[in-house]
Amino acid sequence: MYPLLDINGWEIPAYNLCASLAAIAGFALALPALRRAGLRRARAMVMLLLMAAAFLIGARLWNVAANPSNFHGALRWYSLRWAGLSFYGGVLGATMTLVASLRLWKQPVWAGLDAMTLPGAVAFCIARVGCFLNGCCAGRATSGPLGVVFPSKAGYQQALSEWLPFLSASRAVHPTQLYELTGAALGLPLVFWLVKRLRLRQGTSFLLYAAWFSAVRLAVLPLRALTYPDIIKTVVYPLLYVIVILLGIAIVLRRERA
Repeated sequence: MYPLLDINGWEIPAYNLCASLAAIAGFALALPALRRAGLRRARAMVMLLLMAAAFLIGARLWNVAANPSNFHGALRWYSLRWAGLSFYGGVLGATMTLVASLRLWKQPVWAGLDAMTLPGAVAFCIARVGCFLNGCCAGRATSGPLGVVFPSKAGYQQALSEWLPFLSASRAVHPTQLYELTGAALGLPLVFWLVKRLRLRQGTSFLLYAAWFSAVRLAVLPLRALTYPDIIKTVVYPLLYVIVILLGIAIVLRRERA
């Protein structure tokens, strides 16, 4: 819970640092994975840069559509700030770019999707550390044993007023950032073990992990302190998660039966 990290006298925003590390880690893991999937190095690097841009654009546009009130103050839809982003919008943009690139270059799409499973999950986990340190994306107030009281520091108070204006820094809240991080991390070895154990086809790692990750998000959703409209929190997001879960499992079963 340190929004501003003091590194040798330099105050660095924890979220920006972790987001940068997430991008670097994702790139470093994805490049050799895409090479193993059949892409040449130059094409893989170009595609990753395009995916990064598509992720940011998709994440911002999704957030504008889902939470327009977030952009009535200082934050604008065209802002370059790493705020006002929605993860699933980013994933959609990056995935569409990945699939389009692989089809253009006549490379196997399922192999490419599998190659991005580990890098994407690791990047998400690192970014969620930044969310926890920053105080954004926290959960609802709780009196349970897992509740966390974020410190009353100036940096945190700023994040608090921006993301959770109805909470107080003196109240314990669910550390939903850590819940999602833990769930995402646990799913990786489980999915890879299952794919190897059952000798499943290419694409299964991506599909099963997408289903697992969506199940984690669905489970954590009621604990999150979202400022989105009620229809987004109670209908749109639950429906989205259920569709991803069912569709991912259904495609796996259909492909294995073929």
